[in-house]
Amino acid sequence: MDPMSIPPLPNTKTHVLGGKVVAAGGQARQAIAALFGFDPSEATAVAWVDHAVEIAIDANGNVQVLRVERRESGSRGLVRTAHLNIYARGKDLPQSFAERVRRAAERLSGWTVDHLAVLVASDPESGSPGLAMPPARDEAKRPRSLLDTWGAADSFADFFAGGEIARSQLDSIDPSKLFHFVQHCDAECLFVNPHSVGFIVTLVNFPWDDRVREPGHPGGQNLANITDRDFVEEGMVTTDLTEDDVIMGNPGKLTSLIEYAVSRPSSGDKLLFVSNTCVPTVIGEDVESVVKRVRNRTGKEILYLTVTPRSMTNVFQSLLVDRRLEAEAKAVEADERSVNLIGFAGAKAVEELREALREFGVGVNVVLLPDLNVDRVDALPRARTNVFYPNQLWRHMYDQVLDRSSLKAVEVPGPFGFEASRAWFRQVAQAVGESDEAKQERAWEKVVAPWQSRWENLCAQARSYRLGFVVRDEEAYYLTNPGASWGVPLLELVEEMGFGIDVLVGVSDAKIAKNAALAIRRRFRKPDRHSVRAFDSFSFLRKRLRDCPANAFLSYHFYDWRLTEAGKASFSIQHFEMGVAGAVRTIERLLRVCQTTFFSRYGRYLGREESGLRTVGQKEKLDG
Repeated sequence: MDPMSIPPLPNTKTHVLGGKVVAAGGQARQAIAALFGFDPSEATAVAWVDHAVEIAIDANGNVQVLRVERRESGSRGLVRTAHLNIYARGKDLPQSFAERVRRAAERLSGWTVDHLAVLVASDPESGSPGLAMPPARDEAKRPRSLLDTWGAADSFADFFAGGEIARSQLDSIDPSKLFHFVQHCDAECLFVNPHSVGFIVTLVNFPWDDRVREPGHPGGQNLANITDRDFVEEGMVTTDLTEDDVIMGNPGKLTSLIEYAVSRPSSGDKLLFVSNTCVPTVIGEDVESVVKRVRNRTGKEILYLTVTPRSMTNVFQSLLVDRRLEAEAKAVEADERSVNLIGFAGAKAVEELREALREFGVGVNVVLLPDLNVDRVDALPRARTNVFYPNQLWRHMYDQVLDRSSLKAVEVPGPFGFEASRAWFRQVAQAVGESDEAKQERAWEKVVAPWQSRWENLCAQARSYRLGFVVRDEEAYYLTNPGASWGVPLLELVEEMGFGIDVLVGVSDAKIAKNAALAIRRRFRKPDRHSVRAFDSFSFLRKRLRDCPANAFLSYHFYDWRLTEAGKASFSIQHFEMGVAGAVRTIERLLRVCQTTFFSRYGRYLGREESGLRTVGQKEKLDG
């Protein structure tokens, strides 16, 4: 294995590693170590992790981890090549080691993460039991667990619900509505969430719900963010396991149900989605083999999900990798002036983007994710360019779309507000070869003209109000990296609208908090209008909230009593929309929130104990 020669990318399914965790065998480890300028004895472990390569480096007994990811717009790291972003996950990488990586940059100029995946996959030893793995992700990284939102010692300072959003991420592409859904479970499993004829208010304002953006639409909750207004919800069929099934086993029940589901007519030729739940996993039932047998016998595409986190990242791989590669191999002709929009959610906003792109001479071929079906995947090669929406939650799916793709890939900061929308349209137009700046300017003026006056008037009103953000110092990336906050550049957009900004930073470590505050301040164009203050306890946070001049704070928590008791209104990512018209709707919503005086007038009656219970005195006032 020559570590310096770039291996060819095979057009087969054999080397697909996207979404998997695979420890590199000895040959691959040595080859990758040499490629990055290290001796094999120094590179103690190498692995493919989800969509990147991680290299454990022994720095005089202190193990550091280099992570090698696909370079994106806005990537930051130790070294960036044309295709790679390389950074050290630890804080103490010796300078001599960093210099070696920098010297390797020229050698790495033609390499992509897909080439590195081939190195790992081509070693027959890779993936064998007992191979060393790089140390797990830095424990300071948040969320630390899927219960980070509720069970951490500093959950009182969590306003972004990162742990709960990570736990619920599959709901952002709801299989029960996009596919013909089969669930292998007992009856109790169906009642994990309450059921009602009306909408259920979740504890978290998930960014993929449209409850605020489109309150009157019947799909305003649970996947109203898909662009296809005509989708038909099929419901689900289940095995409804009994006690006898669990104790004695009943493998034929699942086979019969899947075969029934395959034979059942489905609107729009939807795919079959089989979800395996906890009980069949605990009793050791080999559900995956059943799915494979039915798939092979019927020739039907069947997606399979089990209860492991890794399965969650790989569930759509057969569509996004295998089916897509087949479509690309068959493609004959593509429209050079069309793009595929990947990861753009929201029926109204996406249609507005589509219409505006026409003015720039750009057509939209397919919108993929959260919309997902065979026809959309098959149609991808009809355009030459994929335009990705910046969203870290869907990064594993983006990497599957990018895996060995022949299509050009462009990731542009999201079109939020007037300034970012203008830049987005221009960059997308340039990506398809439309370089006439005068034509682009005329197109922009036509798109913005119906909204310009209204936008300016609303911005003038916004200058009388302030918006607040609370963030733990380890989570400053929610305010500095839009991809971490559903693609929304929160600080830049709110400042463009004219609002004053107050940021409260929870301190876990003085150095981390200082760096977080500096990173946040660097995002401001007019820092004198805004404030960044610290707190280190719940009692101090409550005081900061009461004393803060902000009219409303961002919170992903529904009815956040930390805010209401302080007399503050709240808003969430659900208030934000893409595009020019979306920017106007966004600022109108935020102004309505600021102008709602209920909590500022009656906050003194909404006091809580530290546990969240209503204080006795306030309860007596209300009851009396």
